[in-house]
Amino acid sequence: MMTTRSLTIRPATQADAATVWRIIEGEKQIMRDAGRDQWQNEYPNPESIAADVAAGVGRVLLAGGVIVGYCALIATGESHYDHIEGMWLTAGDSSHCNYAVVHRIAIAPQLTGQGLATSFMQLLLDEAAAMGLESMRIDTNHDNVQMLHLLPKLGFNYCGIVEVADGPRRAYEKLLR
Repeated sequence: MMTTRSLTIRPATQADAATVWRIIEGEKQIMRDAGRDQWQNEYPNPESIAADVAAGVGRVLLAGGVIVGYCALIATGESHYDHIEGMWLTAGDSSHCNYAVVHRIAIAPQLTGQGLATSFMQLLLDEAAAMGLESMRIDTNHDNVQMLHLLPKLGFNYCGIVEVADGPRRAYEKLLR
């Protein structure tokens, strides 16, 4: 378990699924209300959260023991990242992975704008570094203004465009060592 101030992260469990799903639904609604395309189809869904938990990659952010955020922290590669229009900072593809990937990051809607996503990402960066990984990669939609602001603030570098199931995404990477 990693800690920053009174915030901690831990692996998500099946018992967390309902709370996590409410957070994801809230994030989807925020994106919908802002007119964004991201997360407006059938993804993410309860099955993707259950798969994260089963694979041991789901992470919850806790504030005072209460779940206030969720993401998947994956250290086994991302096949969508094997082909980039641009260039990653580090070598390696999903068959030879020395990077972490963050997917499905969400903060409880009533708590957005309080810096929790920044703290969550910092805790995830710390966990990935403790795992001995070389870097962290992440992608986001062209209109996800919060992530587009947050990633450079945390030292991520824009690397190019990757294609995911529902279209192109802006890809970023940060060196961890």
